[in-house]
Amino acid sequence: MIDHRLLATTTIFAVAAAGSAYAQARPFDIAAKPVTLALVEFGKQADVQIVAARRLTDGKQANAVRGTMTVPVALDRLISGTGLAAKQTSNQTYALASAEAAASPQTASSAEQPATPVDPAPSDAATASRPASDEQVADIVVTGSSIRGTPPTGSNLIQLGRDDIIQTGATTTQELLATVPQLASFNTAPRPGQRSNSSLSTGPDIRGIGQSATLTLVNGHRIVGVGALSSLPDPSMVPPSAIQRVEIVADGASATYGSDGVAGVVNVITRRDYDGVEGTIRSGFGSNYHLLNGNASAGKKWDGGGIIISGEYSATSRLRASTKPFLTNDFSGTGGQDLRIIGNSCIPATYRTNNAAGVATGSFIQPATGAVDPRCTTYQYGDLYPKQERLSFFASGHQEVTDGVELGFDSFYSRTKANAYNVPSFTSGVMTRSNPFFPAGLPATVTSITTYFNPQTVTGIPLLDHTTLTTYGGTLTSDVTLPHDFKWSTYLTGSRSNTDIHEASFNPRTSTALLAGTTRDTALDPFGTGTSATNQITLADYENHYVGKQYLWELNSKIDGSLITLPAGDLKVAIGGVYRTEHYNGLFATGRIGFDEGAQRGVGTRKVYSGFGELFIPLFSQQNALPMLQLLNISLSGRIDHYNDFGSTKNPKIGVNWAPVNGITLRGTYGKSFHAPALNDLYSPDTRAGYLANGTLPPGLPQGSVPGGIFIAGGDPNLGPERAETWSLGADFQPSFLPGFKASVTYYNLMFKDRISTPSRTFYTDPNFRKYIVDNIVCGSGTYPSGTNCQARPLDPNVVWDLIKDISRVDFPNTVNGPADLPPIYNVTLLRRTNLSVIKTDGLDFDVGYRWQKWDTTFAAQAQGNYVLNFNQAAAAGAALVDQFPLGQQRLRVRGTLSGQHGPLSVSASVNYSGKYRNRFTTFAGPLATETISSFTTVEMHFGLKLPDQGMLSGMELTADIDNLFDTEPSYMQSSNGYGVGNILGRVVTLGLRKRF
Repeated sequence: MIDHRLLATTTIFAVAAAGSAYAQARPFDIAAKPVTLALVEFGKQADVQIVAARRLTDGKQANAVRGTMTVPVALDRLISGTGLAAKQTSNQTYALASAEAAASPQTASSAEQPATPVDPAPSDAATASRPASDEQVADIVVTGSSIRGTPPTGSNLIQLGRDDIIQTGATTTQELLATVPQLASFNTAPRPGQRSNSSLSTGPDIRGIGQSATLTLVNGHRIVGVGALSSLPDPSMVPPSAIQRVEIVADGASATYGSDGVAGVVNVITRRDYDGVEGTIRSGFGSNYHLLNGNASAGKKWDGGGIIISGEYSATSRLRASTKPFLTNDFSGTGGQDLRIIGNSCIPATYRTNNAAGVATGSFIQPATGAVDPRCTTYQYGDLYPKQERLSFFASGHQEVTDGVELGFDSFYSRTKANAYNVPSFTSGVMTRSNPFFPAGLPATVTSITTYFNPQTVTGIPLLDHTTLTTYGGTLTSDVTLPHDFKWSTYLTGSRSNTDIHEASFNPRTSTALLAGTTRDTALDPFGTGTSATNQITLADYENHYVGKQYLWELNSKIDGSLITLPAGDLKVAIGGVYRTEHYNGLFATGRIGFDEGAQRGVGTRKVYSGFGELFIPLFSQQNALPMLQLLNISLSGRIDHYNDFGSTKNPKIGVNWAPVNGITLRGTYGKSFHAPALNDLYSPDTRAGYLANGTLPPGLPQGSVPGGIFIAGGDPNLGPERAETWSLGADFQPSFLPGFKASVTYYNLMFKDRISTPSRTFYTDPNFRKYIVDNIVCGSGTYPSGTNCQARPLDPNVVWDLIKDISRVDFPNTVNGPADLPPIYNVTLLRRTNLSVIKTDGLDFDVGYRWQKWDTTFAAQAQGNYVLNFNQAAAAGAALVDQFPLGQQRLRVRGTLSGQHGPLSVSASVNYSGKYRNRFTTFAGPLATETISSFTTVEMHFGLKLPDQGMLSGMELTADIDNLFDTEPSYMQSSNGYGVGNILGRVVTLGLRKRF
C-alpha cells in the first residue's frame, strides 16, 4: 500500500519480473492529479520493475529501477535525484514526501545502500502478462503498437530480457533467438551462409515461412539489409552486451510497421540510462571448436539525460566436417541406401573411355587405385561452420534540452570477417592420346577419354571462401510533449551495409585448354602431380566475386495521446507518416582474382511514402466493469504504403482483449500484411540469359539430337509484393488464487500468397508452369500435348531477341548483338524470380510459467512452445496445396526452463525439444521412401556466482555455461550429409568473468 500523503504528480508503474506474481495498480486522486502504483513483495525482498513515466513536479525525471532489493531501496532508487524521499509509515505502508519532510531515522536512504549500477526496466507491461487496467501502462512505449502505453492488443508478445541473455550465454543475437520455439533457428547452432547468397547472418524466421517475412527492428527502427544477392537485416550487429531485451510479436504487423511484418516482428531494444562500467570475458571450448568473447559497457546518468557505450569482440573457430562422425552419405550399414556418388566426383580422379562418336561409355576407372565405379563423398573436405571474427560497437544517449523536449541518438558499427573451406568442385573434359598424361595400358582403339577430376587436387589449393560484412548507421530522435497528454515523436534513421564475398573457384577455359595440351609444359595431369607450377597458378587464378552495397534512410513522425476520456479510460490515438528511401548496388563477376572480369551489375533505388493511424478504444475496465465484462479493449490500426516501383498497399488490423472475469483474458486479431520485393530481387546482378547447347524437349517428342535453348535467370523489375492474411485467437490465465502462475495459448492462422520464388523445371509435366517456357511445337493434327506427329521447331529469332535483349548474355557460341546473331533456339525457359508460391499454415503457441519462493530461494519454471497443426504449400498460384509434413516440416518444438537463485548463487537448466518429423529421401533413380526422423533434445546449464562484495571482488561474478550438456548428435537422416535438424557444434563449455565498477 501507499500512504495518500504523496507530494509527487507522477504516474509510477511497478510489476514483478516475468513469471512472478502481479499486483494490480490502483489510482489515487490527490488534488485531482492521478498517481498510480503497483508493487509486488516476496517476504523481505521485492522482485520489482518500476518505471516512472511522467515528470515530477520539480521538473526532474524519475529514475527506473529493476532488480531484487528491499522495497524502500527500490523506492529510493526510483525517486533518486527528484527531491523526494520514501518514508515507511507502517509495516507495509510507504509515503513519498519531500526530503526535508521525510527526514527521520526510519527513512531508507539510498545513500546507505551499495551503489550498484542498475538497468532500466522494460518499457512496456508485457512482463505483467496483460494487466487489467490501462492506467498501468500509461506513457510506456511497446512493440507492436504506435500508441505509448498500449501493448499490442490481441497479439501474442514474447520477451527475452537481460536475464535470458546472461543465462543462455549467447554471444550473438542469432544465438539468443535460437532459444525461441516460434523461430526456425530453434535448437540449432545458427550457421551463417558462406557463399553467394549469404550475409553471415541468420535472420529471424517466425513460423518458418521465410526470413524475409519477419521484420527486424532496433529500438523500433528499421535497419539496412545485408547480403550480395539477398537483403536480410542482421540483428547481431548489436552486441548482446548492449541489449536490454528482445520483443517478438508473432503476428502480422504491417498495419503498424509496413513491409516485412508478415509473420511478425523482432525488436531488439538496447540498454538505456546505465550508470557505471562493466566488462565480461568469456572463453568456450568444444570438440574441435572454440570461441572467445569480450565486451564492455560504460554509462553515465544525470538529471534529464544519460549515455551508454558498448563494445564487443567475438571470435569462433571453424568446424571441419571431417571431425563429425555422424556425417555420411552411405546408409547401407543401417539397412538404408548408399547415396554416395558413383565415379564422377571422386578424389583421386576417374575417367571413362569414349566411343567412336566421342561419347563417354562404360565404367568409371580410377587409375590411382584401380577401382571400377568407385563411390565417393566430398563433404569431409569442407567446413560445417565458418571461422568468424566480429567487432561491434553501440552507443546511445538522450538529453532533455528544455521543458517537454527531449533529444536522443543511437549509433552502431559492426564488422565481421569469415572464411570457410568449401567442398571441392569437379569438372570433366576430353583427353586424347596427344596429352602426355593419357593413362597407359588402354587399348589402341581408345583414342580419347573423358576425365572427371577436382581442379583443387591439381593445383594443391583448396577452395577457401572469404566474406567481409560491414554495417553502420544511427538514429536521431526528438520527443516533444504537447498539451493534453499528447506527444510528438520524430526520428531520422539511416544505415549502410557492404557485403564482399570472394568464392574460390577454377578457370574452366584454362582447364579445357590444358587438357588439350600436347607437352608436359602445356598439358594438365588430372591423375597425378605432373601439371606444371605455372599451369597450376593459371588454373587456380579464378574466383566468383559478389558485392552488395545497400543503404536505407527513413524519416518517421507521429503524434499520439489521449483523445477523450471514456467511462473505461482514455481513448487513445496515434497518427503519423513515413518517408523512406532504399538503395542497392550489386556486382557479380567471374574471372581472374582481383580483376572483376565480365562483371554484371544491378542497381536500384526505391522511395516509399506511408501514412498510418491507430485507435485504442477501452470499452470496459475496473472503472465500469460489469459481469462478464471486466475488461474489453479494441484496437483499430491501418497503414497505406506507396512504392514508386510497384504501387500501393493498404493493410488494416483489428485487435480485441476481453476479460470476462478477473484472471482470464481472451484476445484475438485479424489483419493483412505484405512484404515488398527486395531491391536485389528486382535488380539482381546475376540476371542473365544463358545459352544451353542441350535444350529441353517435352516428353513424347523425338529426343534424337537435343536442340539449343536459353534459360533466363535472376531478378525481375516487374515483381509485386508478397501478401498475407492473418488471424489469431488467444487466452491468458493468471489466477489470483495462485500468485506467481501464468499461462497463455494462442491459435494463429496464416495465408501467405504471391511469394517470390523461381519456377519449377517441370515445365511440360506440370500445367501450372507451362507459361514459363516459350517454344514452337508443331503437330500434324491438334496441339501439344494431345496432338499427333508433334515436332519441335526453332523459335522466331525476333521473339527470342525481345526476351533477352535487355539483359546480360552468357555462354553463347558467338557474340549476340541482334536476332541475326542467334543460333537456332528451340525453347526459352523463364527462371527469373516471380510472384509464385503459396503457404497456408496454422498452429498453437503456448507459454506456462510459475515463480515461487522456498527455503530462502526464488524458483521459476517455464515451458513455452509451438505446435504446427497444418503446413501446406503450393508451388504456384492455382496449384494444389501440398502437405509439408512428409517433406521435412516439424510439428512440435518446446523449451522448458527451471531456475533458482539463492543468495549469490544462480542456477538454471533448460531443455530444448524438437519433435520428430518425416523426410522423403531420393536416390539417383528417383523417389524412394519416406522415413521418420527422430526427435532431437538438448540440455543447457547456466551457473552464476557473485563473489563477496568487498575489495577487488566487489561487483565480480563467475559464470559457467554448458550448451548441449549430453553432447547429443543431430538426428540420423538418409539424405544430404546424414543428419537432420540439430546442433552441429556438440557440447560447448563456456567460462566467464563479469566485473562491475
